[in-house]
Amino acid sequence: MIGDHGQVVTQNGDQRIEGAPVPDAVASRAQAARRVTPTADDRIGAGSAGGMSWFSRWRLETGRLGGGFRLMLVSSLVTLLAVFLLPLALGLPDKVDPRSITSIANGNVNVTFLDAGGAVLAHRGYRQEENVPLHEMPPYLVHAVLAMEDKRFYRHWGVDILGVLRAARANFVANRIVEGGSTITQQLARNLYLDASREFGRKAQEAALAFWLEQQLSKDEILELYLNRIYLGAGAYGVEAASQVYFRKSVRELTLSEAALIAGLPKAPAQLSPARDLQLAHERAALVLDRLETTGLLPAAEIEAARQAPALVDLEERGDDLKAAYFLDWVTQRLGLWIDGPPRELVVETTIDTRLQEMAELALNQVLDDLPRGVAIDQGAMVVLDHQGAVKAMVGGRDYLASQFNRATQAVRQPGSAFKPIVYMAALENGYTPYSGVVDRPVRIRGWKPQNANKRYAGWMQLRNAVAWSVNTVAARVGNKVGLDKVAEYARRSGITTELPEHPSMTLGAVGTQLHELTGAYVPIANGGYAAPAFGIRRILNVDGDVLYERARRIIGVMPQPYRETSSGREITPKTADPVPLFEKVTATRTARTMTGMLTRVISMGTGKKAGLGSRQAAGKTGTTNDNRDALFVGYTADLVAGVWVGNDDNSEMGRVYGGTVPATIWATFMTEAHEGLKKRPIYRRYWVMPHPSQLAEDEAEEETEEEQVPALTLSSRDKALKRTLMDLSSALRAAPRLEARAEEPASSGRVRRMDRSVFRSRDD
Repeated sequence: MIGDHGQVVTQNGDQRIEGAPVPDAVASRAQAARRVTPTADDRIGAGSAGGMSWFSRWRLETGRLGGGFRLMLVSSLVTLLAVFLLPLALGLPDKVDPRSITSIANGNVNVTFLDAGGAVLAHRGYRQEENVPLHEMPPYLVHAVLAMEDKRFYRHWGVDILGVLRAARANFVANRIVEGGSTITQQLARNLYLDASREFGRKAQEAALAFWLEQQLSKDEILELYLNRIYLGAGAYGVEAASQVYFRKSVRELTLSEAALIAGLPKAPAQLSPARDLQLAHERAALVLDRLETTGLLPAAEIEAARQAPALVDLEERGDDLKAAYFLDWVTQRLGLWIDGPPRELVVETTIDTRLQEMAELALNQVLDDLPRGVAIDQGAMVVLDHQGAVKAMVGGRDYLASQFNRATQAVRQPGSAFKPIVYMAALENGYTPYSGVVDRPVRIRGWKPQNANKRYAGWMQLRNAVAWSVNTVAARVGNKVGLDKVAEYARRSGITTELPEHPSMTLGAVGTQLHELTGAYVPIANGGYAAPAFGIRRILNVDGDVLYERARRIIGVMPQPYRETSSGREITPKTADPVPLFEKVTATRTARTMTGMLTRVISMGTGKKAGLGSRQAAGKTGTTNDNRDALFVGYTADLVAGVWVGNDDNSEMGRVYGGTVPATIWATFMTEAHEGLKKRPIYRRYWVMPHPSQLAEDEAEEETEEEQVPALTLSSRDKALKRTLMDLSSALRAAPRLEARAEEPASSGRVRRMDRSVFRSRDD
């Protein structure tokens, strides 16, 4: 007879999957089940509540059910019509042989990512392994899948009428959708030819295609094709791929507990995947073992042993797949900018440096794991770029498995004072110098009253000191005087794309930015004024090695080579040199060098002392938002540019955390290790040379060429005359008698401009 769950019950009490002995591949594992007359409990009309007929109860309750239930009920009533008539009405697909289809992920892209050194970094998209014949799969895996997905697989013609009605009854009793009616053949038809919509027309076509498939293929062929194509989470399509992803072994070697875990995934692979929720996957596997036990196909002792020893899914062994995971998410999302349509098998050469990536992750977690008492920080992020904008490391959060939200590229948070270098770059372009006199005192701008972090004011000072000590009132005054439109315009030039409302508070970083863009805005200051937006892809190839996309080595602008600037910023370019493409110029090299000089003082004497790298020159800026909700440090050396953010996802206060404390410590920890073994170089030399693209080419492309000499400067007759006059004046001054010391005069009663340095003691931002 048929039990409550649709299983066949033999006379001695054993329960089996209907028709399970039929497949040739597993015939040795089961005896033929006998079909008997259903009991009264299995008849749909049997059993009424309180004397009310089933039809009357349906009339009263169906209005409260969702559209999914009504759709399933209506679909079951028209299934016979669909099976026999819709193939003619809707037509059959052009691909009449599903075995000829090699791509298992409709519309997806399978990508192999390489790091900057050419080593395999990870695989993304779907994962496809070899097709495993049905007779090579463990019989208990096949039985487990049938028990969970289609108990009557070998007894229907593609659409299980009894299964649909039984599901409708179960959903009606539960007053919600608890059971589906799609057979394995219907799922295969959907996977091969249809989308994932739930419209009636699609469901009807699915039923028609299932009936058609049953005429084209044998039951074993359908089941084999299904098991080799079904999506099982974590990008794995087919049982072989799932076995490799979750257990690092072939499906042929699966244990019973491992097979039960995989058999439980088809219902909701994204939610039940052990890579997402291991406990939920084990609970589902236990249910599979319970269902399998009711079939009687395996000894109870063997199933009980599997219960006592759940499948071991060691996610630590999948570290290669999780390496630089936030970066790979960002790059994968940008693939659509360069690739449209086929091919689906891609090789992407990225910019990531796995050594620096590991250092960045370790530095972030080490510092955040050792916070002082009273500090509450649950998240952090870091972006590391080279001077051309290539992303060398990216950390979007503390734990990718716990949260895939990328705080380096997706979070829009206020940068605070880390935005001030953009304000001061606009000021330098409009006449300010590091020695310009500014005043730190209360100010009111269009009704807005900015205050310093310590609520104290130092009076008159030079601009370079205002930068070093992150004086808010000075930044507000300077930005307003220069013009908020000019500040926003420079921000756009430097790579900021988020909205920048032209309110006076913008000068203090009261705007939303993304960490990777903010860090990228510091690159022109570090590299001599050249635009270098953050990028992570160098080349995209197909599996045959054909280049589908290659990033240009330079962007906009043409300059002769070799190209050199003196300390005064004047360009020296031989007229005979051939033009080569260079980066677009964001600002003058002299301006970028001047800003760097002021930002080095932030670390040497100002709010960023904890970011010091000893004798290695470094420049940067701290940033803290209102109520200590965000804290940042962005800085650079002659080799790397790095930005660090810490905060809480719920935007709560962190306590006494400033840009010059935790973020600066993380930055210094990373930079110290990242520069281990590198030569100590100043960020700017007296004669700064822009690299030629050929210097960045691959080793195999390098050739021995005669170095072109830059012609020496020649002085005009006017310059020579001026030089002689200055030399004569110098000689005259040295020969002049020494002046006698004059008596000390009383101090002037006028006001003397002095900066009150006591204001800045113990300031972190």
